[in-house]
Amino acid sequence: MAGTLSAPAVSSAAPVRINGTQTRAVAAGARVKAAVSDQPRSYTAAQAAELTARKQEKDNHTANLGKQGPEPRHGALGPEMAVPGGISTATASVLRNSAIPASGISGGASFSSFVQEPSTDANGGNIFQTGNWYATRSTNNGATWNFLDPFTLFGSGFCCDQVTQYDAATGRQFWLLQFDNHLVIANASAAGAGAFTSWCYWNIDATWFGLAAGTTLDYNDITITNSFVAISTNFFPTSGPQGSAIVRLPKVPMSTCSGFSYNFLNRTDSFTFKLVPGSTDTLFWGSNWGQTNGSSFRIYSWAENSGTYFFWDRTVASYGFFTRNSGQNCGSTDGVVKNWCQFADSRTLGAYRASGVLGFSFNAKQDASHPFPYTRIVWFNESTKAYIGAGDQWGGWGAIQFMSMAPNSAGRVGSTFAWGGGTGTTHYYPGAAVNNSPASAIDTSPNYYLWGAGNTCTSSGGLYRWGDYLTVRTYKANPAQWVAAGYAITGGNCGAAGAYSEPHNVLFS
Repeated sequence: MAGTLSAPAVSSAAPVRINGTQTRAVAAGARVKAAVSDQPRSYTAAQAAELTARKQEKDNHTANLGKQGPEPRHGALGPEMAVPGGISTATASVLRNSAIPASGISGGASFSSFVQEPSTDANGGNIFQTGNWYATRSTNNGATWNFLDPFTLFGSGFCCDQVTQYDAATGRQFWLLQFDNHLVIANASAAGAGAFTSWCYWNIDATWFGLAAGTTLDYNDITITNSFVAISTNFFPTSGPQGSAIVRLPKVPMSTCSGFSYNFLNRTDSFTFKLVPGSTDTLFWGSNWGQTNGSSFRIYSWAENSGTYFFWDRTVASYGFFTRNSGQNCGSTDGVVKNWCQFADSRTLGAYRASGVLGFSFNAKQDASHPFPYTRIVWFNESTKAYIGAGDQWGGWGAIQFMSMAPNSAGRVGSTFAWGGGTGTTHYYPGAAVNNSPASAIDTSPNYYLWGAGNTCTSSGGLYRWGDYLTVRTYKANPAQWVAAGYAITGGNCGAAGAYSEPHNVLFS
């Protein structure tokens, strides 16, 4: 393990107080019973192509917020990560590695997209996982899996992105789904043999966020605090500025399918709010997109007993902020492994609150000190929001991208990320890894538990694409551990006969 703190560069700017949250009331939710099957409904090749097109249409939205910061003028922040397959002993120990059955998701004509974006959480041996385009559960600690049908369970129009989180206080699994013109937030009991089958849900359209009806919502996130389920989204109106918004929904009445009042806020000067796992009586979130992209970060806080929220703008160590197809290259140096992060950008993807530290992670572009795209992590003091420093998860052998993070009960941080690249005659097709680090340092020996066996496909405009996010959660049955989702293309390059995108669910410490 190597400490990677850089010299503090604390902004003197005072917090900005915003009294602009608003409150609305909604009626009770609708109840629905989910059927489960070991074989989900199959789709024809034409239907699968239509699903891909619908997702690409959603994901083609991008933002033009903020100004570009300076090019980085410093060395790498800390030593590089261990080479995959080397002799270093991994700090993260994989306790269980469950592949979601290929019989249910393999091939181009079923529920598995090459852009997986998996999300998961668990109540002990009862595990729930989602991805494009499936939902599945295990009630025997990952030994077997049964599938739910998100296309029919909550009405028509299901599109794509899903995220899920278990709340131990209410015993409910919360599930957020993207539909063509709205979101769905659902919850079900996570206990017993009938776990994840009796759902209560609400349709959430743009007006829930104080936005005009018909405004497009996309790229959604969820985190659960002491009293609330917080949901963030990016919004794209038919005219006018883009931005990000949050609703704060009370979890106790939701868990009984009752009506409730809720708060919301929206802003047009930040893009992609990353909600902070580990938030308790105060919700924290952050964004690195909207002020000086590449050298600034904005931290937000919203106490549960208040209608007022605050934000702090901080200068951070500069890095290469990239947008879609702006020169980033995660492929191998000889081009055999294709540029799997070509469609990606530098929005904030990971966050945590642990040991008095607020940490955030995001993709960064290759530069003179980093041969491949890498993950930058920035750290702030929870109390003062002072900038502590930054560190990088990087490799001279390949790229590290799409990191998700969560704290454990010991104040350490578990992460899941994608990796791949290669130099010379070495080819690392993108795979998945987990890591276990202190709250304000980086361990350099992650566990590369899942190796890829093929390239991803191209998306809109012929750009190679891996996905937008992965997920790791604090494992509630043993809060010193984590449960995470990752995936890899196996069976050959995407599009070849026998190739498929295989999601995994792992428990690690």
